[in-house]
Amino acid sequence: MTESNGVAYKAGRFLPVEDATIGILDPAFTKADVVFDVVSIWDGNFFRLNDHLDRFYSSCETTRLTLPLSDSEIRNVLAECVSRAGFSRAMAWMLCTRGPFKGGSAFGHPKDCVNQFIAYSIPYYWVIPEEKIDSGAHIWIADTRRAPDVSINQQVKNYNRMDITAAQFEAMDAGADAPVLLSTDGFLTEGPGFNVWIINNKVASTPGTNLLEGVTRKTVFELCQESGIEARTEDLTANDLENAEEAFLSTTGGGVIPVTRVNNRSIGNGAPGITTTALQSLYWNKRAAGWNCVPVSDCLTSLE
Repeated sequence: MTESNGVAYKAGRFLPVEDATIGILDPAFTKADVVFDVVSIWDGNFFRLNDHLDRFYSSCETTRLTLPLSDSEIRNVLAECVSRAGFSRAMAWMLCTRGPFKGGSAFGHPKDCVNQFIAYSIPYYWVIPEEKIDSGAHIWIADTRRAPDVSINQQVKNYNRMDITAAQFEAMDAGADAPVLLSTDGFLTEGPGFNVWIINNKVASTPGTNLLEGVTRKTVFELCQESGIEARTEDLTANDLENAEEAFLSTTGGGVIPVTRVNNRSIGNGAPGITTTALQSLYWNKRAAGWNCVPVSDCLTSLE
């Protein structure tokens, strides 16, 4: 394929991503009963593929979904999606859906469903407009609250996201780039596709509860340790974020992204902070050097 929008895998075959569908009776559609994960590819290399697969398998186990493919087969499928699309920089998605209820009805017992694996690759994207990656993002603290863990386990990467959608409308209406949501207890949680960090007195802090623990979030902890920066989780409020010396996002869709404005207030002097910029550079330099990378080509031969 040339000038591809992406390539998908479903039911044992590869096809253009725009032709891949989920049936309207699948609980993935009717109940958002589906888990997923997304791994980035940069210059032909998966980044932290093992971590993304481990989280995906954990999500499946927690939601009692059974993958129909082995680990080697999934790696091969993801690599094939990227390779067939001709991408050197991409996002590879993996999903496990509940599958239609027995008899094809809209209701039934989930234990009778045949779980399905779907994958696809699309061009690499940034969760914040790309032109803001270096200059800094404008984040909006939404009034919409994040669904609590007692209702939806946020450690599972899932599509129960009406709270995030409502918050995105709030951010868009305010002219911001993206929202961050508070918990029902009033503490910072996360945004659509990213974790949030603040830096004060050379200490990097990030929320620790009611959120998905991002793979890039894990990466930042490692980068901070390498750089001699203390990094920790703690309960953070909206006031903590608005009055931070520095702030940034960690995300598969952009790495380390500076935040220079929260609601109607500038962070620090309104420019990306020194520590944030150093972490951002270290992240991309280490990726370019092959840190935690798996070549796509290696996975293409994993079944031989």
